[in-house]
Amino acid sequence: MRRFGLFILAAAAALGQQRNFVSCPIVRDTKTVPCFLAEYEGETYYLGIQQDITADFHPPQLKHEVLVEGRVKPGPRVCGGIPLQPVSISVLKEVNLACNTLLPPEPGIEAPPAPRGPGPSSRRPEGGPQAGSAPRQPLTGRQEFTVLYAFNDDYLEYAANQVVTEAAAYAKRIGASNVKVSGYRATSLLSNGDRLVEKAGLAEKRAQNIATVLRGLGVSRLVVESKSDAEPGDGQTDPSRRRVTIVVTP
Repeated sequence: MRRFGLFILAAAAALGQQRNFVSCPIVRDTKTVPCFLAEYEGETYYLGIQQDITADFHPPQLKHEVLVEGRVKPGPRVCGGIPLQPVSISVLKEVNLACNTLLPPEPGIEAPPAPRGPGPSSRRPEGGPQAGSAPRQPLTGRQEFTVLYAFNDDYLEYAANQVVTEAAAYAKRIGASNVKVSGYRATSLLSNGDRLVEKAGLAEKRAQNIATVLRGLGVSRLVVESKSDAEPGDGQTDPSRRRVTIVVTP
């Protein structure tokens, strides 16, 4: 009985385990849309499916390794792999021709339903509520907006662009006395103990890029800074440390 109890505890602990690793992505074809998978230590993990550009998940690319940072989600396998949720995917820049695995459809293995991103009828106008939702209370006072990035990247995804647009709209609405843009780079602690450190100069580049976008949106009185040292990695919150913060002060 005691052995059975220990087994249950071990299984429960495994469900909440973090998985941070670098691997070649795998594309599995299905009757609907492709699934994206990755292998680590002999196990296959489900990453996500192809969606539109507004979705949170942006799929990996063949011929490039991918940094996977996610937590094992309780429940059945998805598309043949253990699901990770939440999960952060970063496509590494270096070309690896060995990353070219395409799996054919298999009976009984199907892609999950694809959640749709916000369409034209559901995207809220600048500062307005989202369609079908209760009106959001307007922002007041000092506000901090956080823009997140993939590893070693300064590219703004759709969600990040939305954050910058919201920060600019708020700064102009209140006539901000100061808008402080701070850039950071970070370290990712992998499950095998290795550490990946983002390249030097990336924090400054991220901050300057955001400042350029804000100026283009009509924001003035900008203060731009960056932290040269990489943030330490803890293996749990590393994706949230790859960021630029925008602090808007009335």
